[in-house]
Amino acid sequence: MARKRRPAISLIILFVILLLLFFFAGAIVELVSEWSGQGSFTYSYLGGNEAIVSIRYSLPQDLADSMVLKQPTGWTVNLDGNILSLTGGTLSPGETVTVDYRLKEYIAGGLKTITTTSTTVSGVENIHQTNLQVPDVFLLALANILYQNNIWLLILAIIVLIAIIALFVVGKKDKEKETQQAQALKQEPQNPAA
Repeated sequence: MARKRRPAISLIILFVILLLLFFFAGAIVELVSEWSGQGSFTYSYLGGNEAIVSIRYSLPQDLADSMVLKQPTGWTVNLDGNILSLTGGTLSPGETVTVDYRLKEYIAGGLKTITTTSTTVSGVENIHQTNLQVPDVFLLALANILYQNNIWLLILAIIVLIAIIALFVVGKKDKEKETQQAQALKQEPQNPAA
């Protein structure tokens, strides 16, 4: 009889895991994003006579849509569509500014082309293109799939719950049957050996 109950224990564990994945799918995406979807890009102002007062990055749309930006010290960051603007700070010749980000959803990793426009105090613009290596985070892709399809986790959990209930009912009926058979054996008269 103990052998019949062991599958129910594994089903209960599966049921709990499915429910946890259903309820915490969004938190899992955030955790994976914080843990593995980190990146940054740096603007270096190598030469010039005037300080730079604004920097504008033209990003690929998929990258812009999936970025969560961190504020660099001394600058105000604004992301509008695929244009990332840094304003409110100054960058003197020989200095750099780094913008850190994390991916909140999966995008294909690899080299992404970014057009950068910097503007000096007098309004002179400097435009150039650079490549940014975006990390390919497959774990984030998996977490996003779970998050976007978490209703299926709930459906699977319900199916497992039905199986657990069915095993319990069948096990209870089997136990009643065994009890009845044991009582019937006790009530049968015993024939003495001749």
